[in-house]
Amino acid sequence: MLPKSCVPVTASGYHSRVASTPVADPAVIARAREIIGRESAAFAARTPRSAGWLTEARTRMPDGVPMSWMAALQRHPPVVAVRGAGPRFWDLDGNAYLDFNVADQSMAAGFAAPPIAAAIARQAELGNHFLLPTAEAIDVCRLLTVQFGLPQWQFTLSASGANTDALRLARVATGRPTVLIFDGKYHGHVDQILWSSREDRSGGAGAHGLEADALGLDPESGRHVDVLTYNDPAALRARLARGDVAAVLLEPAMTNCGLVLPQPEFVAALNADVRAAGALLIVDETHTQFAVYGGGTRRFGFEPDMVTGGKGIGGGIPIGVVGMTDALGGVMTGNLAYWPGLDETGDCHGVATGGTLYANAMSLSAARAGLAEIFTQAASDRVGDLGERLQRGLQAHVDRAGLPWTIDRLGGRVQWRLTREPPRTGADGFDSVVLPICDARKVFMANRGVWDAIAAAGPSVSYAAGPDDIDAYIAVAGEFLEALTASG
Repeated sequence: MLPKSCVPVTASGYHSRVASTPVADPAVIARAREIIGRESAAFAARTPRSAGWLTEARTRMPDGVPMSWMAALQRHPPVVAVRGAGPRFWDLDGNAYLDFNVADQSMAAGFAAPPIAAAIARQAELGNHFLLPTAEAIDVCRLLTVQFGLPQWQFTLSASGANTDALRLARVATGRPTVLIFDGKYHGHVDQILWSSREDRSGGAGAHGLEADALGLDPESGRHVDVLTYNDPAALRARLARGDVAAVLLEPAMTNCGLVLPQPEFVAALNADVRAAGALLIVDETHTQFAVYGGGTRRFGFEPDMVTGGKGIGGGIPIGVVGMTDALGGVMTGNLAYWPGLDETGDCHGVATGGTLYANAMSLSAARAGLAEIFTQAASDRVGDLGERLQRGLQAHVDRAGLPWTIDRLGGRVQWRLTREPPRTGADGFDSVVLPICDARKVFMANRGVWDAIAAAGPSVSYAAGPDDIDAYIAVAGEFLEALTASG
């Protein structure tokens, strides 16, 4: 089931550049298509109530879903979820699924995590929001500082909102307009950062301008953005030398095009050259903050001026976070919007940050519970051990099947890689996103009680998962690989 625009979608529901020349054996791809046919029929047979609900829902909602990604993130129809507990959720037909997608990192804590559920219940009795500070805010700031190092924090309702506010603050702090991002990234549904370079492997990123990642963007929104190649410090230095860059925004490890890890020389260039050029370094931890404690910022030694994230720290309660240096906190303090008394009219055009429901009491209470009681150093280490167990088990099945694939890992995030060499760039990473194989694995595993990650990502270990859950994924994946490599 392709979206109406007939282009593949990534883990975040927008246009991506999947492998133009698949690296997998054509015979394997042909078998994957056969598996899709068989398993799609089996999926339809086991989800009739979800299918009936969707039929009625299509009279009320486009594609029968309240948010488009729910239809677009897999090629088989979505199921209708009714409840979840720990690492599992159940659909309208009573089918149970072990969740290795963790709702694209928004449910990394697991479903109905007791500390977060209790915090939500308590806060609901006290009041959800006051448009005033609540005591939990300081605790959340302290817990975030322990993980990411930055001393001051602001809160939004999503990581997209966090990146928007961070970029606006960067423009005010530097007096410059341009933002640098990297091919293969995802930083949220924000017009300015939904752009990619036109693919040209001979000419390099940006050789022929930019193209939009999605429909409906302001065509002028890419005017002050440049898209570079990840892990290319020379290109970074050359672009910074033009002197107009406000911020460099990047993921510490790219996870929207497979798994692309930063090279040490790239990290060193970002830490030294961005600041030397008068720009700010913003590290977006949204998809890495649960893989390893302190995210990629700590794991790879980044020294950012700002960190953004959020998603699952509140167990699905909307939140985004922006961490910043004391100096940038001072810029915000000196440029408050709507601060009366600057002149007789009280008219003050401060930094364009904030929102009516931002930093609400419910979000902060849930986040405090998540950070203090679930996403701890010890728990992250345990998830990393489970990730290693998953990696080893999958690699054993891959080797047994005789496939030239490698299973990569960052803590609790694991990735199927179809190429022999580790990817260095977004284009390299997309070589492993071969949709027939991804789609066949997704529906095959769903029919056996495992909800796998979407096409551009690999399985993530829930903080509620245990060894038996990991072994269940490995066993079903082994069955899939047997079917994929069976002869005749």
